[in-house]
Amino acid sequence: MDLPKNIIALTTDFGTSDYFVGSIKGVMLGINPNAKIIDVTHDIPSHDIWSAAYILGMTYKYFPQYSIHLAVADPGVGSARRAIMAITDKQYFLAPDNGLLSFIFEDPDFSRVIHINAEHYYLPVVGSTFHARDIFAPVAGWLSKGVEPEKMGDEITDYVRFAVPKPKKEGETVLSGEVVYIDKFGNCITNLHFEDIRTMAESTGSGSYSIAFKETAVDKLSPFYASVKKGEHGIVVNGNGYLEIFVNQSDARRVLALKRGEKIRITF
Repeated sequence: MDLPKNIIALTTDFGTSDYFVGSIKGVMLGINPNAKIIDVTHDIPSHDIWSAAYILGMTYKYFPQYSIHLAVADPGVGSARRAIMAITDKQYFLAPDNGLLSFIFEDPDFSRVIHINAEHYYLPVVGSTFHARDIFAPVAGWLSKGVEPEKMGDEITDYVRFAVPKPKKEGETVLSGEVVYIDKFGNCITNLHFEDIRTMAESTGSGSYSIAFKETAVDKLSPFYASVKKGEHGIVVNGNGYLEIFVNQSDARRVLALKRGEKIRITF
């Protein structure tokens, strides 16, 4: 027997100074007063689809089975882009069809995508600027009430997805990656997972390595931020297992002049 689908998690670029978040919550609660609405974040940089995709990708696995995720960063709102629902064996994801769900499409439990085109589940009047309220919120509300996803639209296979950057081997002794996200502290998170280092160390037979980015090289990982002096930099394995460049009690992005896409190489 399925668990209740009453948890709805919100990830948006709406901020909290306007009426946007409050109104989508009102729509959902008007349909299902028993819904449990969780704010993941509303501080995605405006129109930044990649950041929304990354944050969703790093958070959804920690939610209970059958949770519903409503995620919006939508510079194409009102255009021909579609409203979609991605479904895994465990959770549901509502978002614009603009690549925001690319991390979800890589989940081993991902099963299908539905184009949400059953308009009787929308609000009665749909404008062109606020589909989060007029389409996604009511669909989330009805989904949380137990309406089956198949009733909300047609399955599609031509949904938009972008390539999630993967680490690459360069010869036998070099593993390269890049900075994929920078958090509010200025910590620069890479796509290099600690397991990548372990696997490479086993294949090379070497336990020593050097990590280089820009003109900087680090020959060991820091166990925690404060293991280096204030203002000094290091690389730590973060809570999701990825290598993260930091400056203790400062902003690595500014101090080290790093940006998203910055290359990082590990040489064994």
